[in-house]
Amino acid sequence: MIEFKSYTSKPIIRQAFQLNERHEWAKVSDATYAVAEKTDETTNIIKFKAYQEPVIGDWIVRLTLEDTYHCTDAVFRERNIVEN
Repeated sequence: MIEFKSYTSKPIIRQAFQLNERHEWAKVSDATYAVAEKTDETTNIIKFKAYQEPVIGDWIVRLTLEDTYHCTDAVFRERNIVEN
């Protein structure tokens, strides 16, 4: 018989930023977007995975350089401590 057991997750600290009106993003391929911040200085472009259209207030989370992804605000706040 298959038996499920309970396991406690390891605590993790995530690096993330919240999308706001200074950011521009566009879909660049299947489930991949790129985001840039509107400034007069050098533009930093970050690619990330997203399976739904990001909106202002959502989060971009980076676990590693290869693992950067979109997270809705509701899900991010449910899974992380956000001080605001």
